[in-house]
Amino acid sequence: METLTLPNIAGRDDMVRILDGYSADRAEELRERKLRRELVKSHLIELLNGHRQCRDEELRQILARRGMALTQKEEGLFLVRDTENTEIGFLERLTTRILALYSTLKSDILVHWVNRTIRNSPELDHVWLSGQTFGVLWRLMVRLSDRHRFTRLVFTHERLYDIDTPGDDSEDAVDEETDVLNERRREIREQRETRLGVVDRVGIIDEKLTGLQGLYPPFHAISQLRFPSPVGRGGHDFYDNGRVTNRSESFRDHRSHLLFVVRIYQQLLESTEQRAWYSVTEDVGSPGQFHRIVGAPVSIRFQGDGLSKEVFDRWVDSTFSPAGNRFRLWGNPIRLGPTKVHVYGVDRHLWQPMFLEATAKGCTAIVPKETCGNTVHRLVTNIQRYLDPGCAVHIGETPYEEVIQGSAKGIPYDVQT
Repeated sequence: METLTLPNIAGRDDMVRILDGYSADRAEELRERKLRRELVKSHLIELLNGHRQCRDEELRQILARRGMALTQKEEGLFLVRDTENTEIGFLERLTTRILALYSTLKSDILVHWVNRTIRNSPELDHVWLSGQTFGVLWRLMVRLSDRHRFTRLVFTHERLYDIDTPGDDSEDAVDEETDVLNERRREIREQRETRLGVVDRVGIIDEKLTGLQGLYPPFHAISQLRFPSPVGRGGHDFYDNGRVTNRSESFRDHRSHLLFVVRIYQQLLESTEQRAWYSVTEDVGSPGQFHRIVGAPVSIRFQGDGLSKEVFDRWVDSTFSPAGNRFRLWGNPIRLGPTKVHVYGVDRHLWQPMFLEATAKGCTAIVPKETCGNTVHRLVTNIQRYLDPGCAVHIGETPYEEVIQGSAKGIPYDVQT
């Protein structure tokens, strides 16, 4: 199948059938090590939150404000074009608050397009899969997959704030210095980044992973996980920012794995909000009491001695600056000590408030009612990636990992969906 004409795809069944054939062709090329066309990629995107309904027409208006045109194929499925009328791919509503964008564009072009769209759209956010979320998904995958199948894990820890250079942590930072300085900055970047990829049989990695995590904290910072396809060769590579690459021969199986992870993630969002949302409510069940405080703080504790003062200062200055930053937060830090700040901030996704107390030993976040639970998952994902891969996270007294495990219970692993 060498021709893929997106406008001619009539609806969801037609899309799945055609992308299934396209994926089978790409899988054959992968086996022959002669990939001639791009693989199918998906991006999982969070829309608003679970307490505000967003109908298809409102979704079209949200993206139209960013210069995108959506042509509806059927309920919950759109063909997406950009300002230059370039076909981006198909956008499907998988749940009330999670979208999937399917595309065969080149990875670098698609990633830039998605990042720019989300950065400029407060209604949208990435689906954030932290190292701890991947840890739970890994154990699920080990239980559900043949231990002799091959998988891939990638661990990424970038010590972004460890060096004494001008801040350049914006996603679109460009260095236009001399070649000598560029070479030095590349050398520094290599020194402060740990990126390890492991490809082996599921059973072998399972036997070694816990021991490796005990020896070297970056092994907690899982940034990519491959689910082996149960219906053929290859698998599905999930990344920590919601990007998913189909390396299998079946798009139908690819979409099934998206639905499996998204259902877990939606329950995780709802569980996080139920536990963490802070508010004052009327208490009619206790005589003599009229109000009670609900919601629990999100606490993140760093390992060992925590952050140095220099790293702490760079992290705070970058995270709460008006310029773009990886945490997507904004606020005015109030200094309470050399390595202690209080921040009355806002999350740039939905512009909802959050309160944060940060120290060199960790941070505590208060998430008011209606602030999206994605704020918590983005914070944990980025702290593991850029500050402390082995940090301990709790929502109230409950370990964050336990909340994730509870969200995964009862979700069927149905490859025929």
